[in-house]
Amino acid sequence: MLNPQTSLARRSCLAHLSVGTAGLLGSSLAWSANDPNSQADLLSRGLAATGIDITLPALADNSNAIPLQFTLQAPAGQQLVGFEIIAPENPNRVILRFKLGQAQTRLTFSTRIRLAMTQEVWVLAKLNNGTSLGRPAHTVVTATACFDET
Repeated sequence: MLNPQTSLARRSCLAHLSVGTAGLLGSSLAWSANDPNSQADLLSRGLAATGIDITLPALADNSNAIPLQFTLQAPAGQQLVGFEIIAPENPNRVILRFKLGQAQTRLTFSTRIRLAMTQEVWVLAKLNNGTSLGRPAHTVVTATACFDET
């Protein structure tokens, strides 16, 4: 509580108020920035999907072990140096990041992944010239394969 004999200068009050407002605006701008590997971020990258073939079931009744297979083919004159599997709706978005020991022109990979919900699963291929290719595949995750009779 202010002492009635204490006088606050108008300029110091406005200065403190402006600093507080700037802090609030700065934090809201930080929250509105694109999250790395979010669906919006991946779409905004404008990744070419050529040379990526993904096999993912359209309907997955067990979200703990969804089979994923993909084939990567590098464009002419380039080589693959790594790849990533990204699930933007998972708590940990990057499922796998793999760096190849030796650059390849063609790669086939098969695994099982865990998904939190229905979403697009992205496969990104890293090329030796520093560019990336990327393609999403959509899958619907059901909570259970059993349905009640109602």
